[in-house]
Amino acid sequence: MRPPTASDDVRADVEPSSATATFALDLLAASRAEPGRPGAGVEELLSRAGLDGADAEAVVESVREAQVRGARQRRRASELEALFSTARELVRLQDVDEVLGRLVERAHQLMGTDVTYLSEVENTRGDLRVRHSVGTVTPGFRDLAVPAGVGLASLVAGTREPAWVARYETMTEAGHDDRIDAAVRAEGLVSFLGVPLAVGDEVLGALFACNRFGYDYTPDDVLLLSAFADHAAAVLHTARALAERAAAVVRAEEAYRELERHLAATELASGIHEELTSAAMSGGTVVDLVATVSRRIGLRVWVLDDQARLLDGTGELPSRAVLRDAVARSQVSGHAEAVEARDRAWLVVAIVGADRVLGSILAEDGTDPADRVVRRTLERAAQVAALVSFKRDAVVALRAERRAHWLLAVVDGGASEPSADVEPALLALTLGACAVIDVLERDVADAAFVAAGAVGDDGVVARRDHRVIIAWAVDDAIEATERVRRLLADRLHEPALTAVVCTGLLGRADLGPAVERAAADLRFLRPLGIEATTVPSAGLAPYHALSSGEPTSVIRFVDELLGPVLGWDERRGTALFDTLACYFDGGESRHAVSKRLRIHPNTVQQRLDRIRSLLVGDWDDSEFRFRVQAAARLERLRRSLREAHPTS
Repeated sequence: MRPPTASDDVRADVEPSSATATFALDLLAASRAEPGRPGAGVEELLSRAGLDGADAEAVVESVREAQVRGARQRRRASELEALFSTARELVRLQDVDEVLGRLVERAHQLMGTDVTYLSEVENTRGDLRVRHSVGTVTPGFRDLAVPAGVGLASLVAGTREPAWVARYETMTEAGHDDRIDAAVRAEGLVSFLGVPLAVGDEVLGALFACNRFGYDYTPDDVLLLSAFADHAAAVLHTARALAERAAAVVRAEEAYRELERHLAATELASGIHEELTSAAMSGGTVVDLVATVSRRIGLRVWVLDDQARLLDGTGELPSRAVLRDAVARSQVSGHAEAVEARDRAWLVVAIVGADRVLGSILAEDGTDPADRVVRRTLERAAQVAALVSFKRDAVVALRAERRAHWLLAVVDGGASEPSADVEPALLALTLGACAVIDVLERDVADAAFVAAGAVGDDGVVARRDHRVIIAWAVDDAIEATERVRRLLADRLHEPALTAVVCTGLLGRADLGPAVERAAADLRFLRPLGIEATTVPSAGLAPYHALSSGEPTSVIRFVDELLGPVLGWDERRGTALFDTLACYFDGGESRHAVSKRLRIHPNTVQQRLDRIRSLLVGDWDDSEFRFRVQAAARLERLRRSLREAHPTS
């Protein structure tokens, strides 16, 4: 046997040292493996190293503990990396749904569960709805809504504490719901772990990790899911804060724009109001005011009277019935009212007086009912128009009162001398006709005011008892009176108004008798059932003469009709009247007249021709023939009575 050398001593020292290092490296590698039994390789290493018994078991346990600690550290590192990634995305928050989706995906990967989902509180009642999910297979579960107070989600949100169940069907901690239970069964979920998404005192939702088998969740599971839940809560809270801030900015901008619109509207309305007031103070009419409004708001505008009729201009407007209804609403509300007619939109505002509607203002099609500038302008224009109407009515009423006082004095025969209070233009009027309108039981003062406005400078208006008296200076008094009568009928809502017109007046002295005659004619017409019309007094002359108690009515009737014939006889000594009377007595037979007067028939014909030439009228008109015959009989009666009762 070769004796050992120095080199052998060195080799002997190195080999044991290398073997020890290899053994240590092998044990270190085993301790870094995943948790579990160390395996036969570790035991073999221990056996070669001469370790057995209690020492070997101690080493195996140490390796096992090292494996667990290493796995936990690796898992913790992964969790921290996932949380740091979520935190970085939270800082760069752009799309909330994208951030929440990634957060749920990372939680799903680290938790290693079958399904992970996030439910968000969607209203003040506390109802929750699934917003993001990973691992689900049924569409119904991806949008599952959970009412407040039902299910594990409501329990988590209500208690603000984590909650878990190993088997959902046996859960007693929270109430069940058939619809939710059916969705859970369809998804095949068995065990649940839920943690709240909370910021301060507010619960925003819950984050869940679920398995399709029974599982008891560990504290590490709760801590990991809670960490993701905290990040999810921060995302939701930040998103809501940003949304509220954006909404506040929008509201502020809208408020600023509204303020600008309000200031512009106020400035425009104030300018228009000043212009309207200036126009009213300078004597402008309602039509002038409307023209100003139309120019300033850039729309066509009309003014209507109290019966919804146009005072000026033309246009295709809504019907009077529709306009009157809108004006009535405006009178009650005090504001402009919208009208829709003929597929167009309008705005109507009433011009309101002390006790009635004076008229209205109508804005054209195209007016935006939400445009407060237009509405405010129309309403202010109506107020100014009411003031203008009051001013005009006051002037008109004062002038009409003076003219009425003068007319009544003329009718009563007490205005023979001019007065300083009488307008020169009034004295210059040639009053050739008069009319009397019976307003029945209606307001005669209001009727006289309206009639005075309608008559204007073409005549004079007064009132007495329940009648309106008009003295006309027009060519066609009958037509003019009928126009006024219709106006009063509309204004007083009384269609049965009746008028009588006397024409052919020769001066103011004839006004009194003519008014009396027209009033008597009205009394004569009522028993006949004549109403709602204008009647010429001349047509009632024979009937009035026969029924009147006026001393001179018969004489006046006879003289007006037969005056030319009677004057001819008086001047020439002829017997035209006797011939006319015999003609009617004999049934209008010339032979009967010839026989009775004992004159030649040709002479009878000559006398009748002369009578026809003297009397103005149509002998073919039965009414005219009746009047001539009535006048002839009254004249014969008068002559016979004079012969029988001669005056001394």
